[in-house]
Amino acid sequence: MRKLIQSLFVVLTLLVAAACGRPFEAATPEGFVDLGEDRYDRGAHEYRATTADGVVLGVRAWDNDPKVDLSVAVRALENRVRIGQGYALLDKKEVAARDGTKGVEMRFGHDEPAGSHLYYLTVFVTDDWVFIVEAGGKKDLVEKAAPSIDWSIKNFLPD
Repeated sequence: MRKLIQSLFVVLTLLVAAACGRPFEAATPEGFVDLGEDRYDRGAHEYRATTADGVVLGVRAWDNDPKVDLSVAVRALENRVRIGQGYALLDKKEVAARDGTKGVEMRFGHDEPAGSHLYYLTVFVTDDWVFIVEAGGKKDLVEKAAPSIDWSIKNFLPD
């Protein structure tokens, strides 16, 4: 009986999680293809898209618990990418999502044996969620896709 109750609890939990969906609406720009939810972990609230040349665009969301504000989230992520992963911060600016939610976009560069790469990281914070919109790839390809990436950020909609 105990195993039956545990099994029912697991099934109900999965059904509730599946019904919740993403806490955001991603905007797939022209030239990108949405990879679909079967390509990544639905429970992690993720979205992924790519160009034919390999520029990737993604969104991830986490519960804002413990509560952080935008400045704390930005500083923590900037430190992680710069210090922890060896990227150089090239630019940092304020942005806004489609509904006016304020965010910060950071652009990083990294040189690798195969050439220079760019990584764009945009952070939005609400009372309930921390969102990261990220894009990256080879420098020349990301620069070419920059207007589409910018469009996707401006049209991102946190719930």
